[in-house]
Amino acid sequence: MADFMLEYQIKAPTLAKMLGIPRSRLQRLLDGARCDGDMALRLSRVFPPTSPQYWMNMQSTHDISSAQAMRGEAIIEETTPLEAPAA
Repeated sequence: MADFMLEYQIKAPTLAKMLGIPRSRLQRLLDGARCDGDMALRLSRVFPPTSPQYWMNMQSTHDISSAQAMRGEAIIEETTPLEAPAA
């Protein structure tokens, strides 16, 4: 979202007002809090032509990347993949 703020040359207090949320909620999001459905709807309204799915996909991508960095190797060691069923 910081990229969008730079592109649109908008400061956090103004964006919070446009989103209809307290500045503290926006700051938590900027600091790494999860983007939920409510926020995705708000962001897509403020930043057209993005969609709520765009913002939720960004959150999912971030979550997977973080999990991979923090636990990826351990997950590979702890899990056993299934064999593909015979055709």
